[in-house]
Amino acid sequence: MKDKTYDSLAVARRIRAAGRPIFIAEDDAEVRGIPCDGLRVRQTGGVMESQAIDCSGSTAFILSLSITINLPKFGISAFGLKPPWESKFFYWLEDPLVIDGNSRSYRFGGRDLPEFDRGQVINHCADVRHVFSSGASLKGLLLGFGFDSIPDEFRHGMMIPAFVIIYDQFGREHRSPVELQAVRNHTRPRVLRKSSLLDRPDSIAGRKA
Repeated sequence: MKDKTYDSLAVARRIRAAGRPIFIAEDDAEVRGIPCDGLRVRQTGGVMESQAIDCSGSTAFILSLSITINLPKFGISAFGLKPPWESKFFYWLEDPLVIDGNSRSYRFGGRDLPEFDRGQVINHCADVRHVFSSGASLKGLLLGFGFDSIPDEFRHGMMIPAFVIIYDQFGREHRSPVELQAVRNHTRPRVLRKSSLLDRPDSIAGRKA
């Protein structure tokens, strides 16, 4: 996948060099994007580990991701999420150590929603003070909450296409397609085996992107 993405960018640049004016996001965006081969973003785990959970008019998002960095001195300033509907109010759950300094658990706050130990979550990796070297990898969950409901067209169990966005310390972005399973009727996410990312956690959180 990485080689294919890189080749498509190289082909686009060759087409431009041959005299045909085409738009290349990596080169022409107002704020240049992160080179497409600079990050490798993959969804990890099974279908049940990335979900959009209906919460009676709002939505809890759980994304299981692996991010490999192929750039020197790379800092993550923020994460973003673009679902296939307009989301007016959205925030990433905040680092529990920032909230009260005692708990090590992220939680949505809903009675039927799962909680996750801080070691399972990568929300707090969005910190430009933490500079990653080339070859570094992050693996874990991104947890967010939106005050918009899942559109009716996405029935329970359907896959919802979206984009996860990673912003570097210069404001450049990298977009990667992801899929989340729609979970309705207050269905609690399935608890997986002990070694899984969805194992039972400990307790708390809430953070704005």
